[in-house]
Amino acid sequence: MTNPQKLIDKLRKPPAAHNWVKHILPRRDDTATKLAKFALYPPRTSLIATTAICTQVVVDGISLEQALKCVDGIKDPASRLRARWITKAFYAYAREKGLSGLQVFRDMVEFFPVSAGVRVPVKPTFVLNEGGKLVPYFLICWTKMDLSPHQKSLLSTLITEAILTLEEFEGSDAVVICTPVAPQCKKERTILTWRTSDYPPLDEDEMERVFDRYSNALDDAERIIIESLG
Repeated sequence: MTNPQKLIDKLRKPPAAHNWVKHILPRRDDTATKLAKFALYPPRTSLIATTAICTQVVVDGISLEQALKCVDGIKDPASRLRARWITKAFYAYAREKGLSGLQVFRDMVEFFPVSAGVRVPVKPTFVLNEGGKLVPYFLICWTKMDLSPHQKSLLSTLITEAILTLEEFEGSDAVVICTPVAPQCKKERTILTWRTSDYPPLDEDEMERVFDRYSNALDDAERIIIESLG
């Protein structure tokens, strides 16, 4: 039987900012249920290898053929199939937009405190120097992009406060790139993008309400986990 404490400890070490934001809903009970399900039934596939390949497309300038060879090296069949469609869509977008350049601040990660002892990692997929400005890019490879406007503003807040307030990023904007399944398709991916400035950060009072709701929901989620595992 799974140790409840291990799952509770996992909850107190949140995933990357966009995944954390996905679990923050308008109601405390819905947020608690979402958090508990995330701990009890974690994703079965990983997108880490996929985002690494997309980063190579931008910072190493590899061809589509080379990128797909990297995809073929992913062991899990489901992750490999998903990576193939994401890589094709991202490659076309990156070439169309001229995304290329040396990686700046490789493996950069900053942390945003959201509750007592809980910090959300804010980690760009890659950072480029564009015309003298450092621009962080965040690649989200979900099959569906269903963040609400409020959740997008919450994500903008985390990115702005954790990264864009740093001296090196003064005057910069962050770019979020999403690769949801294309309409009327089962596998083919499309590209959706926005900048953090498109969804202004939440003000102090709004963030305080988010933090209070999250903190209470976290306690509720821990009780749900304990009850579920007996």
